[in-house]
Amino acid sequence: MSEPAADNVAVSTMSLPSQEEGIQDLEIAMQRVQDRLAELQAVAKTVDVILGQLTNRVLQLEGHYFNLKNSLGAESREPGEPLPLHTDEELKKLATKVTDGRPLGTYFNKRFRDYEIAIRNIKNLAAHRGATLYQEHAQRDTVGPRVVPLKAKGCTEADIESDWAAFWCNEIRIPVSYHRKTWELTYVPQILFNEGKLFEGSRALGFACGGEPLPSLFAKYGVRVLATDLDPSRAEAQGWIKTNQHVQSFEQLRRRDICPDESRLATIEGAYLDMNAIPADLKGQFDFCWSICSLEHLGSIANGLNFIENSLDVLRPGGVAVHTMEFNVNDGETIDNWPTVLFQKHHLLGLAERLRKRGFEVYELDFDKGQGILDGFVDVPPYLDENHSRHAHLKLSVDGFVCTSFSFVVKVPA
Repeated sequence: MSEPAADNVAVSTMSLPSQEEGIQDLEIAMQRVQDRLAELQAVAKTVDVILGQLTNRVLQLEGHYFNLKNSLGAESREPGEPLPLHTDEELKKLATKVTDGRPLGTYFNKRFRDYEIAIRNIKNLAAHRGATLYQEHAQRDTVGPRVVPLKAKGCTEADIESDWAAFWCNEIRIPVSYHRKTWELTYVPQILFNEGKLFEGSRALGFACGGEPLPSLFAKYGVRVLATDLDPSRAEAQGWIKTNQHVQSFEQLRRRDICPDESRLATIEGAYLDMNAIPADLKGQFDFCWSICSLEHLGSIANGLNFIENSLDVLRPGGVAVHTMEFNVNDGETIDNWPTVLFQKHHLLGLAERLRKRGFEVYELDFDKGQGILDGFVDVPPYLDENHSRHAHLKLSVDGFVCTSFSFVVKVPA
């Protein structure tokens, strides 16, 4: 019985070093775990700091978001409505050229800081080219007027260089220039002369005349003119008043430098009129009517087309309507249901077809964009020459669309 006991003692004695090594290994492992925990706690503190910073930043951004949202008045703004002054001012800060006397290097600034200089360079080159080009064709015959067959069309460089444009420019005392307003103010009387409407005792109705020289021109030829404009109390008129495109007093339409005959100037009458609601008592009262780039401001393309059709009601048998408009020279997208809408080829073709079916004579539509160098030049804002006497402006960018002035002429059956 004593031998087994000796064996047990021997086994127990031999296992002690192994147990001590195991304990040491556990202690080392536990220390490693503690060290790792300490590291993780340090990382956690760092993460907490980062999370705290991020949280604060998110709260700041939320605050900026709500402030911006409130400043925009999102609930009261229609889609596409211009941003309020506050936001506009913040955007202007991004375009500031210097800060603390040093160049501002933001992307926005680098992208656009030379924009205005580039625009002015382009305009000056076009103006110089226009002046040079016209001098090459300077000898114009201003004796007239003469009948010159014309289609309903867009303004072109060739029109500006014509004898008929030079004649009517001289009549209304403006310089000849490659400007679409020059074209409109000469095209309209040329059409009316072609049609034999500028005669003693003829009656005319002008829509949205503003400060046009045409009432005085027509009075010079013996026409009795009713010149109209939107009532200045209407909100729509306020923008035209600020830009001097609204008649302040109908007396200003009596231009003595154009028509020295006071008795004929006295026949010019004035009235306020809404082009979307032409009074019924004007029906059948006039030999011709006209409007210059006004019908695009009637709220929609449909309203503009309806105005052209409704304007025919004021004409006597054989009467003529001559209207010009803002015209998008390209197909595809355009602007509608806006303070300034842009008509396109298919709109005019559709209206012409509709009116012809009703028995009206509609001038042939000529959509040629012109072949001259300035027919390909597109002016961009800001439009520097309010008197349209210098800068080339046959075509222009309207909210990014290439546009020009286009005419539409309709004759009432005799």
